[in-house]
Order: sequence, then C-alpha cells, then structure tokens
Amino acid sequence: MKKLLALVAGFVLSLPCIAGAEALSGSYYGIDDAAGVTIEIEPDPGGYEGTFFDRSGNNQRFEADRAGDAAEAVLDMGGQTVLMRMVPLPYGAEVALIPFNGQGQLVIDASRVLNFVREGTALPDLPSEFVPAPRDASRIAGNSFLASYQFWDPIGVRNGYLGLPDRFRTLLRMFPAVQLDVIWKLCLAPSADKALAEALRGQGVACPEVVETIAEVQRTNRFNDYKSEVDEERASLRTSIRCADGYLESKEDCDAASRRLSEAAISLRTAATVLVRYR
Repeated sequence: MKKLLALVAGFVLSLPCIAGAEALSGSYYGIDDAAGVTIEIEPDPGGYEGTFFDRSGNNQRFEADRAGDAAEAVLDMGGQTVLMRMVPLPYGAEVALIPFNGQGQLVIDASRVLNFVREGTALPDLPSEFVPAPRDASRIAGNSFLASYQFWDPIGVRNGYLGLPDRFRTLLRMFPAVQLDVIWKLCLAPSADKALAEALRGQGVACPEVVETIAEVQRTNRFNDYKSEVDEERASLRTSIRCADGYLESKEDCDAASRRLSEAAISLRTAATVLVRYR
C-alpha cells in the first residue's frame, strides 16, 4: 500500500486539501452526489482504518495511509481500482475518487470529488436564492454566485467564478474579504489555473500562503472572525448587485450601498490587506 501511494503522490498533490483543518475520525455521510454513501474511519498507529459503505449497502474495509491531514486508500469499486483521498473539513470531509487505468496510472480527468458531513453535524440552512454548484463554466448571475458559493465544493466555485460576467469579477475585487474567500476556494480546486490567473491579479497573495494562513485560522479558532468579515462584505456586495439589477430594495438601502461602493472603489485594500491581519 505505502509503496503504491508513494508512486502516485505526485498526481494527487493537485487535489483539494485544507491542511490542519480537522482530524478524520468517526462516521461521515454523503450529501448531494454522494447521498446514501457512508464512510467510517478511525486513526491507528499506521494511518487509518475504516469501512466504505456504498448506497446499495455493500461495504469494504480499508487501511489508509496518512498524507498530511488526509487519508489515502486504494479501493475496489465495481471491479475498478480507485484511489480514495479523504480530506478533513470543518463540517466533515471532501473525498476525491481517482480511478486507475489498465496500466496502473491515475486517470485524473475521470476523478470525482464528493462531499461528506460528519455524523451529528448540523448544516446551515440554504439561502432562498441558493443555486446548485455548476457542472461547467456556464454563465451565472453575480447574485446567485454570492448567495451560493460558500456551500459549493472548490470545483463548483471554480466553475462558477469562470461563468461570472467580467463586470462582476471587477466589482468583486472592490470587496477584498470576499475576494480572498473566493481565492481560498479556488486554491483548493484542481485545474483552476485559468480562474486563479484572474482572481489573483493585483491581490498580492499566492495560494500557498492563503491556504496555510486560513488553515492556521481554523486551528486557532479564529475562523468565525474571518467568516464574519467575509459575510459582512458579502451582504454589502449583494445589496449593490440587487440594486443595480433592479431587485426590490429600498432607496435608503440602495443609497447606502452606493456610498459603500464608492468608498470601495477608491480604497487600496486587497486580499493581501485582509490576509495579513490573520497571520
């Protein structure tokens, strides 16, 4: 097992990972595309051991190696050999399933990323304007993106960001806490070079420091402070967009949003300005 995983380590480094976010332990149930699937996992001296239950009730025991805070195991799924990489998240785990071809090589383009929630964890209610994570970079409205992206996996955020109108991506830059939050998720997404080239431009940050800093924020219980700052800016940006798009908003709210937008336009704040306060 360890020799096999060492051979493929270079391939999985591009997959999403949040270092130090949580520890893998307990029962996790799948949501969205993984509904009906359960993973039980516990640490042991050599790494992890656990059981994978598919939606048909079949189960498969596995032993997994440690890869930082992630667990990596090779499973058999319907006669196909698959590398499972399970990454801890604050609410549960993200699981990447990457199949091997007949020559024992990983087929990255055929990989799937699934979301799991730790048993006993209550998920927040979805906003009324929530839309599911996009499967491709099809056009998406700015208001829909803002209402939904925090509930999407990194691949969904990548697709959604690429589907935004250019004018909205420009507007997003004026709200650096939200911009940083989007950059963080893009840094965790595979094949996000195009999205990151746009999102990182002029922001003074790079993915390694973003991921490392936010992981440290999670470890030191400052993540709520970080999210509060993001949510405050996100609410302001949503109001600005709703007023511009003709949603039913009060004149008082739209005037206030216009003032905040004017202040943001002349501000020199960037994602780096926000990130440095959490180091």
